[in-house]
Amino acid sequence: FMKDNTYKRDVILGSSSKWRQQLMKEMGISCSIMAADIDEKAIRHKDPATLTLMIARAKADALVSRNLPPAYLITSDQVIFCNGQIREKPESEEEAREFLKSYREYPAEAFVSVTVTDTVSGRRLEGTDVAKQYFKTIPDDLIDRLIKKGDVLTCAGGFTLDTMDDYAGELVGERETIIGLPRSLTLKLLEEIQKDS
Repeated sequence: FMKDNTYKRDVILGSSSKWRQQLMKEMGISCSIMAADIDEKAIRHKDPATLTLMIARAKADALVSRNLPPAYLITSDQVIFCNGQIREKPESEEEAREFLKSYREYPAEAFVSVTVTDTVSGRRLEGTDVAKQYFKTIPDDLIDRLIKKGDVLTCAGGFTLDTMDDYAGELVGERETIIGLPRSLTLKLLEEIQKDS
Protein backbone atom coordinates (compact mmCIF):
# COMPACT_ATOMS: atom_id res chain seq x y z
CA PHE A 1 0.00 0.00 0.00
CA MET A 2 1.32 3.43 -0.90
CA LYS A 3 1.83 5.91 1.89
CA ASP A 4 0.36 9.32 1.26
CA ASN A 5 1.69 12.03 3.56
CA THR A 6 -1.22 14.42 3.17
CA TYR A 7 -3.71 12.11 4.90
CA LYS A 8 -3.54 10.31 8.24
CA ARG A 9 -4.25 6.98 6.59
CA ASP A 10 -3.47 5.39 3.24
CA VAL A 11 -6.08 5.98 0.57
CA ILE A 12 -7.66 3.12 -1.37
CA LEU A 13 -9.61 3.83 -4.55
CA GLY A 14 -12.28 1.16 -4.92
CA SER A 15 -12.48 1.39 -8.69
CA SER A 16 -10.88 -0.21 -11.74
CA SER A 17 -11.69 2.85 -13.89
CA LYS A 18 -8.57 4.28 -15.53
CA TRP A 19 -10.32 7.66 -15.67
CA ARG A 20 -10.92 7.75 -11.92
CA GLN A 21 -7.32 6.67 -11.30
CA GLN A 22 -6.14 9.53 -13.51
CA LEU A 23 -8.37 12.03 -11.65
CA MET A 24 -6.88 10.89 -8.31
CA LYS A 25 -3.42 11.59 -9.75
CA GLU A 26 -4.55 15.04 -10.89
CA MET A 27 -5.80 15.73 -7.34
CA GLY A 28 -2.35 14.78 -6.04
CA ILE A 29 -3.62 11.79 -4.07
CA SER A 30 -1.54 8.63 -4.23
CA CYS A 31 -3.69 5.57 -3.68
CA SER A 32 -3.89 1.81 -3.95
CA ILE A 33 -6.45 0.37 -6.34
CA MET A 34 -8.98 -2.33 -5.45
CA ALA A 35 -11.98 -3.18 -7.58
CA ALA A 36 -15.27 -4.11 -5.95
CA ASP A 37 -16.71 -6.80 -8.17
CA ILE A 38 -20.39 -6.38 -7.49
CA ASP A 39 -23.40 -6.95 -9.73
CA GLU A 40 -24.43 -3.34 -10.30
CA LYS A 41 -27.42 -4.42 -12.38
CA ALA A 42 -28.89 -6.09 -9.28
CA ILE A 43 -29.30 -2.62 -7.75
CA ARG A 44 -32.08 -0.57 -9.35
CA HIS A 45 -33.73 2.77 -8.63
CA LYS A 46 -35.48 5.28 -10.87
CA ASP A 47 -33.81 8.30 -9.24
CA PRO A 48 -30.23 8.75 -10.55
CA ALA A 49 -28.87 10.29 -7.33
CA THR A 50 -30.31 7.48 -5.20
CA LEU A 51 -29.18 4.79 -7.64
CA THR A 52 -25.56 5.96 -7.73
CA LEU A 53 -25.46 6.30 -3.94
CA MET A 54 -26.83 2.76 -3.49
CA ILE A 55 -24.19 1.36 -5.87
CA ALA A 56 -21.32 3.36 -4.33
CA ARG A 57 -22.36 2.07 -0.88
CA ALA A 58 -22.57 -1.51 -2.15
CA LYS A 59 -19.04 -1.22 -3.60
CA ALA A 60 -17.78 0.08 -0.24
CA ASP A 61 -19.56 -2.71 1.69
CA ALA A 62 -18.07 -5.37 -0.61
CA LEU A 63 -14.55 -4.02 -0.12
CA VAL A 64 -14.83 -3.42 3.63
CA SER A 65 -15.85 -7.07 4.07
CA ARG A 66 -12.37 -8.06 2.85
CA ASN A 67 -10.71 -6.87 6.08
CA LEU A 68 -8.78 -3.97 4.59
CA PRO A 69 -5.76 -2.36 6.30
CA PRO A 70 -6.25 1.02 8.07
CA ALA A 71 -7.23 3.33 5.21
CA TYR A 72 -9.71 5.77 3.76
CA LEU A 73 -11.65 3.83 1.14
CA ILE A 74 -13.17 5.85 -1.73
CA THR A 75 -15.90 4.34 -3.88
CA SER A 76 -18.08 6.01 -6.45
CA ASP A 77 -20.67 5.38 -9.09
CA GLN A 78 -21.84 7.40 -12.06
CA VAL A 79 -24.83 7.41 -14.34
CA ILE A 80 -25.71 9.81 -17.12
CA PHE A 81 -29.21 11.24 -17.13
CA CYS A 82 -30.32 12.35 -20.61
CA ASN A 83 -33.76 13.23 -21.97
CA GLY A 84 -35.44 11.69 -18.91
CA GLN A 85 -33.48 8.42 -19.04
CA ILE A 86 -30.81 6.92 -16.79
CA ARG A 87 -27.86 5.67 -18.83
CA GLU A 88 -25.18 3.31 -17.66
CA LYS A 89 -22.49 1.75 -19.88
CA PRO A 90 -23.89 0.99 -23.34
CA GLU A 91 -24.79 -2.68 -23.74
CA SER A 92 -23.97 -2.76 -27.46
CA GLU A 93 -22.41 -0.72 -30.26
CA GLU A 94 -25.94 0.11 -31.44
CA GLU A 95 -26.85 1.54 -28.05
CA ALA A 96 -23.59 3.52 -27.93
CA ARG A 97 -24.45 4.98 -31.34
CA GLU A 98 -27.97 5.96 -30.18
CA PHE A 99 -26.52 7.61 -27.05
CA LEU A 100 -23.95 9.61 -29.02
CA LYS A 101 -26.50 10.78 -31.61
CA SER A 102 -28.89 11.93 -28.87
CA TYR A 103 -26.27 14.32 -27.45
CA ARG A 104 -26.76 16.44 -30.57
CA GLU A 105 -30.11 17.46 -29.08
CA TYR A 106 -29.90 16.85 -25.33
CA PRO A 107 -27.21 17.54 -22.73
CA ALA A 108 -25.66 14.72 -20.72
CA GLU A 109 -26.21 15.20 -17.00
CA ALA A 110 -23.75 13.25 -14.86
CA PHE A 111 -24.82 12.08 -11.40
CA VAL A 112 -21.85 10.84 -9.37
CA SER A 113 -22.06 9.59 -5.80
CA VAL A 114 -18.96 9.18 -3.65
CA THR A 115 -18.47 7.40 -0.33
CA VAL A 116 -15.39 7.65 1.88
CA THR A 117 -15.10 5.00 4.59
CA ASP A 118 -12.61 4.91 7.46
CA THR A 119 -11.77 1.20 7.56
CA VAL A 120 -10.72 1.45 11.22
CA SER A 121 -13.83 3.03 12.75
CA GLY A 122 -16.27 2.02 10.01
CA ARG A 123 -17.43 5.63 9.78
CA ARG A 124 -18.63 6.63 6.33
CA LEU A 125 -19.29 9.98 4.68
CA GLU A 126 -21.04 10.34 1.36
CA GLY A 127 -22.39 12.79 -1.16
CA THR A 128 -23.60 13.24 -4.73
CA ASP A 129 -22.52 15.77 -7.31
CA VAL A 130 -24.21 16.69 -10.59
CA ALA A 131 -22.77 18.32 -13.72
CA LYS A 132 -24.25 18.95 -17.15
CA GLN A 133 -22.35 18.74 -20.43
CA TYR A 134 -23.77 20.17 -23.65
CA PHE A 135 -22.43 19.02 -27.02
CA LYS A 136 -22.14 20.52 -30.46
CA THR A 137 -23.28 18.37 -33.37
CA ILE A 138 -21.23 15.16 -33.23
CA PRO A 139 -20.59 13.98 -36.83
CA ASP A 140 -21.38 10.39 -37.87
CA ASP A 141 -17.79 9.63 -38.87
CA LEU A 142 -16.57 10.61 -35.39
CA ILE A 143 -19.24 8.36 -33.83
CA ASP A 144 -17.96 5.47 -36.01
CA ARG A 145 -14.36 6.12 -34.94
CA LEU A 146 -15.26 6.36 -31.24
CA ILE A 147 -17.15 3.07 -31.35
CA LYS A 148 -14.32 1.34 -33.21
CA LYS A 149 -11.81 2.61 -30.63
CA GLY A 150 -14.03 1.12 -27.91
CA ASP A 151 -13.51 3.47 -24.93
CA VAL A 152 -17.06 4.81 -25.17
CA LEU A 153 -18.39 1.29 -24.55
CA THR A 154 -16.83 1.26 -21.07
CA CYS A 155 -18.24 4.63 -19.94
CA ALA A 156 -21.57 5.57 -18.43
CA GLY A 157 -23.59 7.31 -21.11
CA GLY A 158 -21.26 6.08 -23.85
CA PHE A 159 -18.97 9.08 -24.20
CA THR A 160 -15.51 10.18 -23.10
CA LEU A 161 -14.58 13.84 -22.94
CA ASP A 162 -10.92 13.37 -23.83
CA THR A 163 -11.78 11.96 -27.28
CA MET A 164 -14.62 14.43 -27.90
CA ASP A 165 -13.13 17.71 -26.69
CA ASP A 166 -13.69 19.47 -30.01
CA TYR A 167 -17.41 18.78 -29.79
CA ALA A 168 -17.95 19.65 -26.13
CA GLY A 169 -20.13 22.71 -25.66
CA GLU A 170 -21.02 24.44 -22.42
CA LEU A 171 -20.22 22.67 -19.14
CA VAL A 172 -22.29 23.42 -16.03
CA GLY A 173 -20.40 22.04 -13.02
CA GLU A 174 -17.07 20.22 -12.72
CA ARG A 175 -15.29 18.47 -15.58
CA GLU A 176 -14.20 15.79 -13.08
CA THR A 177 -17.84 14.96 -12.34
CA ILE A 178 -18.49 14.36 -16.03
CA ILE A 179 -15.44 12.05 -16.10
CA GLY A 180 -16.56 10.14 -13.01
CA LEU A 181 -15.10 11.48 -9.74
CA PRO A 182 -16.08 14.96 -8.49
CA ARG A 183 -13.01 16.86 -7.34
CA SER A 184 -14.48 19.22 -4.72
CA LEU A 185 -16.76 16.58 -3.17
CA THR A 186 -14.02 13.92 -2.96
CA LEU A 187 -11.52 16.32 -1.36
CA LYS A 188 -14.18 17.63 1.06
CA LEU A 189 -15.17 14.13 2.21
CA LEU A 190 -11.50 13.15 2.72
CA GLU A 191 -10.87 16.32 4.75
CA GLU A 192 -13.94 15.71 6.90
CA ILE A 193 -13.29 12.05 7.64
CA GLN A 194 -9.74 12.78 8.83
CA LYS A 195 -10.94 15.21 11.48
CA ASP A 196 -12.36 12.37 13.55
CA SER A 197 -9.76 9.70 12.80
